[in-house]
Amino acid sequence: MLGLAVFASLCYLASAHKPPPFVRDLDCPKYTVLQSFPGYELRRYEMSQWVATRDLLRGYGALMNYRENKLVYKLFRYISGENTLGMKIPMIYPMLMTVYPEVGRNYEQSVMEMHFMIPHHMQPFPPAPTDPTVYITMLPPMDVYVKSLGGFANTRMNLRKSFTNTRMNLRKSFTDNRMNLRKVKELMKQINNRNLYHGDHFYKAGYDGTSSMNRHDNEVWLVAKN
Repeated sequence: MLGLAVFASLCYLASAHKPPPFVRDLDCPKYTVLQSFPGYELRRYEMSQWVATRDLLRGYGALMNYRENKLVYKLFRYISGENTLGMKIPMIYPMLMTVYPEVGRNYEQSVMEMHFMIPHHMQPFPPAPTDPTVYITMLPPMDVYVKSLGGFANTRMNLRKSFTNTRMNLRKSFTDNRMNLRKVKELMKQINNRNLYHGDHFYKAGYDGTSSMNRHDNEVWLVAKN
């Protein structure tokens, strides 16, 4: 009986991989939900390959929007054909940004690394980037605490249009850095135990452009300590 109870508990905590409903039939990283809490959840992501680029800047705020957009453009050029095979690569969601805020001397700098996921069928052998500042990287299996940020844009746009539009549209379609930082702090408060997560960095996950409606479904992640 004890064994059956433990098995049933594990089945309840680790539900089968099911992408967020707003990505519809698009590809996305594979994960299982380990546990749900009021306002957030704990997920376990599988190991996966991503194309990435990074930047170091002073502070954390408006300037970050502009620099972040430059990183997005670099990765968009990679999936548009600026790779050793000259091939176009499908867009995978989320666009994932690793953020190390307030680092360096006097804690005046922030490090950000933008990631686009390599599609599952290309994971073993992705083409190399031709831009020397862009690289292929592996994200290890990890458990993350996730808090969602819902919202709606003011204008109808899809992802490709957002990349060819103004920086203002890019900001609308992906980033509100101050809001992200507030949500991270809210998530920390909800978890209410600093020993359960790594507090020196967080992830921003952007799913914008995946819905036919004007919805912006984004997330912030904190990596759990195992």
